[in-house]
Amino acid sequence: MDGVINVYKPAGMTSFSCVSKVRKCLGEKKAGHAGTLDPEASGVLPICVGKGTKCVDAFLNMPKRYTGEVTFGFKTDTCDVWGKTTTSLDVNDSKLKSLNIEKIKEAVKNFQGEIEQIPPDYAAIKIGGVPAYKLARQGKEFEMRSRRVTVYEIKVLDFISDDGDYPKAVIDVKCSRGTYIRSIFRDLGEQLGVFGCMSSLERTEYGFLKAEKGVLPDEISNNKIECYTADFILKEHKKIVISEKEEKKYRTGVSFEIKNIEQRVGDNVYDGEIIRVYTTQKRFLATAKIVILNENTARLKTDKFFDCEEVMCFE
Repeated sequence: MDGVINVYKPAGMTSFSCVSKVRKCLGEKKAGHAGTLDPEASGVLPICVGKGTKCVDAFLNMPKRYTGEVTFGFKTDTCDVWGKTTTSLDVNDSKLKSLNIEKIKEAVKNFQGEIEQIPPDYAAIKIGGVPAYKLARQGKEFEMRSRRVTVYEIKVLDFISDDGDYPKAVIDVKCSRGTYIRSIFRDLGEQLGVFGCMSSLERTEYGFLKAEKGVLPDEISNNKIECYTADFILKEHKKIVISEKEEKKYRTGVSFEIKNIEQRVGDNVYDGEIIRVYTTQKRFLATAKIVILNENTARLKTDKFFDCEEVMCFE
């Protein structure tokens, strides 16, 4: 099996454990995930298997969508309810009592578009080669630098306020890579003057993968699983079909010139562009880098070799 499986990771399971389970169920030696989910989070976890592991990088710039719950009234060292409380308000504080959905809707507008955010101290970001969460657990001091991320959409779905309990809001966020929902909820609480931390998180979308179509790790088997092929994952790249003679050269690692490159590709191309390469037998052979030689001629330089029989994007 070569491609990506839309796995729905349940809360309480690490991303690494999820991959291990899939590898064991399918009998695959090669498997890896794209976009780590925290153990307490659930949702879409793309797991690439076989030759599909060469496509992990393709997920890096795909947008993600989350539905998260933020609890107002306190904050923790991890920016979620599973951490140690560092500051809190009384549950009957007037600021909490006056909080409502309209105030939250107005506040989240400040988190849409390109924003600067400081990741939580308990994050996988490496500081001097060591994951920040390890340094935080050891009580070591370090500086977490801010980063620029993009929030494409953010909207408040619900507001829950019960007597004797801290108020909560359910928020939908579509964002770019590197965005920490925990940081958004922490900063939202600060802006509202009531503190806040994440109390649940589900990744509902990751690129073309949707949570409602995900398969649980315990349900995976070779007979009842949908696997998106490697060429489907890379479908945003243009394609070219090469002749049998060209294929023989390509399989030996020899780059070769192609006349009328734009006619062969069926579109404009640029120097350094990555394209998909297919054989006349409809095999997804590889990805290649275009090296423009002159107006009509280019050289195909090997990028990644796949040689997959199962394809979805030949036509």
